[in-house]
Amino acid sequence: MKAMVLTQTGVLKAASNPLRLMEWPEPLPGRGEVLLKVAACGVCHTELDEIEGRISPLTLPLIPGHQVVGRVAALGEGA
Repeated sequence: MKAMVLTQTGVLKAASNPLRLMEWPEPLPGRGEVLLKVAACGVCHTELDEIEGRISPLTLPLIPGHQVVGRVAALGEGA
């Protein structure tokens, strides 16, 4: 799958691009989880703070965005 991946923090300006379009392994849903095929994704202000380094992300690399619209692509056990 393609994803915008944060590999390092940096100020978002025209000349700076801390996000990189990368091929990423497609995740498998675990027990009680669903896998969504994302059609659109928003990034909130907290994630912009992570991208620019004002808040440290938990781990890098990171795929930001949790406000998604999509369709269920797979179900994990018990979902």
